[in-house]
Amino acid sequence: MKPLNTDWFLEGTLDFEYKKYVLLAYLQQVSREFAEVRLYPSFSDLILHYNNLHQFKENKQQLFSKFPTRLSMEEFRKLRLTREPEVPDSGDMLEIDSIVEYALPAIHSRLKDGKEIYDYIDESLRIEPVGITPLNRKEGYLMLRVNPMRTVKIYEYRVAFFENTDANYHGISFNYLDSFTYSLVNTYEAKKLELIRHHTQMPNPATWLLYTSYPIPEESSLLPVAKRKMLAFLK
Repeated sequence: MKPLNTDWFLEGTLDFEYKKYVLLAYLQQVSREFAEVRLYPSFSDLILHYNNLHQFKENKQQLFSKFPTRLSMEEFRKLRLTREPEVPDSGDMLEIDSIVEYALPAIHSRLKDGKEIYDYIDESLRIEPVGITPLNRKEGYLMLRVNPMRTVKIYEYRVAFFENTDANYHGISFNYLDSFTYSLVNTYEAKKLELIRHHTQMPNPATWLLYTSYPIPEESSLLPVAKRKMLAFLK
């Protein structure tokens, strides 16, 4: 899928009909991805584009940084390489405003479609503990199963804490380890004991089964939603 540049509505030819064509072509690609329940990266890109348009609308001063710059003749005479923004004329500004006003509801409509898919996947996921759960749940194992398939994928997970001047964040990483076929003998509990024997650095790991009854594309939908669900669950 061909991505849409973050400043697509400002770059190149400032023509409403042309920009409308560019946006609709992109949104058609997104619709095809959503029709196949492929959520990412399209969903996160839509959020980015929607926020960018809103930010532009709320503060048009940011427009100045999006356009090319030219040397100030007055400063050039003084031999100073100061650059000033080359501001678009009023006609260009009106054209950009029309593009933004059209794009916001069009992108919002696709965002609603993406949110419905996200909620569908999120609600289909179930989390259950495997064995006894220790007090430390910031690291451990995740067993992922998509019914009716009997194949179970095992991931090592770790919850990380990020801090900056604005806010604090939590993130989670998945590291694929192995897979096995579930059976009456090869159970989740038996596999947990095997993991403990082979990975002695975690003698009593938190281990979870995460499963869904619906076939969901793993890389583009299931894993991204599973990460967010696990992080919310563990917090």
